[in-house]
Amino acid sequence: MNLREASRLEYSAPESPRIEQLYLGSLQRIADATELMAKRYDELLRDRDSWKIRAKDEIAACKRLLKSNAALQGVITKMKKARTETA
Repeated sequence: MNLREASRLEYSAPESPRIEQLYLGSLQRIADATELMAKRYDELLRDRDSWKIRAKDEIAACKRLLKSNAALQGVITKMKKARTETA
């Protein structure tokens, strides 16, 4: 049995671990819980960063499409003018 598990038990027998050992086990459990919280936080940060990158890419694609549409509108206008001039 390691100190983490020992710190979870209630002791009353004389062969129980010393109080310092129980404190050490408790601190190790607290450290484990803190690491789990930090892991989730890091995961959330990675998620946020990936969504930010995706949003920037989508904004850039939207701007490209707007420019392309404007250029195509210009081509359509030129073609209409050319058609009316030749007719």
